[in-house]
Amino acid sequence: MTTDSIFGHQQIQSQLYNAIETGRIAGAYLFVGMEGLGKEKVALDFAQSINCLDYQHNAPSSQEKRGACQQCLSCKKTIAGNHPDFAITRPDGSNIKIDQIRSIQSQIVFRPLEGKRKVYLLTEVEKMNLEAANCLLKTLEEPPAESTLILVANNMDALLPTIRSRCQILSFQPMEVRDLAKILVNQFDLDLGKAMVVSARTQGAIGKAFSICQTEEAIEVDQVPEILTTLDRLSAFRIAEYISETPEMLDQLLTWYRDLLLIHQQVNPQLLTHQQNFSQLKKIVRNYSRIQLQKAIEIILETKNRINRNVNTNLAIEVMVFNILPRPNVTNNP
Repeated sequence: MTTDSIFGHQQIQSQLYNAIETGRIAGAYLFVGMEGLGKEKVALDFAQSINCLDYQHNAPSSQEKRGACQQCLSCKKTIAGNHPDFAITRPDGSNIKIDQIRSIQSQIVFRPLEGKRKVYLLTEVEKMNLEAANCLLKTLEEPPAESTLILVANNMDALLPTIRSRCQILSFQPMEVRDLAKILVNQFDLDLGKAMVVSARTQGAIGKAFSICQTEEAIEVDQVPEILTTLDRLSAFRIAEYISETPEMLDQLLTWYRDLLLIHQQVNPQLLTHQQNFSQLKKIVRNYSRIQLQKAIEIILETKNRINRNVNTNLAIEVMVFNILPRPNVTNNP
């Protein structure tokens, strides 16, 4: 893992590097954002940079990189996972358990053995059970000197408010679909059409996109979702059942409705996420008014929120599908 492997998040990295260079490293950070954005890569780079023996400051030479040198003994140990002042805690099965947090507590009280600080990285912290969360809270309330906890979460709302309030929160955002597609073209020698398919499918999550490309998963041609075209109300149950089995499709649906709205507003087709489907979408948009498209986007977002609040997924998606199916005999008017 090197700084070179991190794409995007320059502002967050700069903020973390500034903390190192000014000696203002916080006792606890919370990295939040959807899965596959590279939060753990940034956390590992931060941990490596904290204890780097030859940390590279922001030099005027464009040839010099800011951050960990990657070559010193500390960097190599952190990369190999055997640095005495760095440890990663991941869920044990489906949860992070209280014994795992107690293990951290038993070590964090001691001074660093080799590095400047003791650094503990906890991934998927939304999976902490209540006992573990309350146990961690005690450490966050009185963090030992010369130590830093980096919590990584896909869903901040699943964490105790008291834990969130005791961390410096850094919010990670997905990349623009077109920007990620350009990276995939350069990294994996994809043609732009396939790169756009992967980028749109993963909603700008670079980790997910790289995983698809690295595993040589078949990249299917982008197909317009049936929900955009069917006027058959009886098909709604079948469509809802399919989406319920893959609720991550909601993010993809948003990109299709957004494209329809952009076409309705007669924007440049180059701005579309699914620009290779422009001709087909131009025909489909005739079944929608601008208000219907805006409403469909709102309904999908609300459905996502309801599912995150543990509302019955099947019921929420079934209601959504009935509410966003195109209405027959609708002209392309506001």
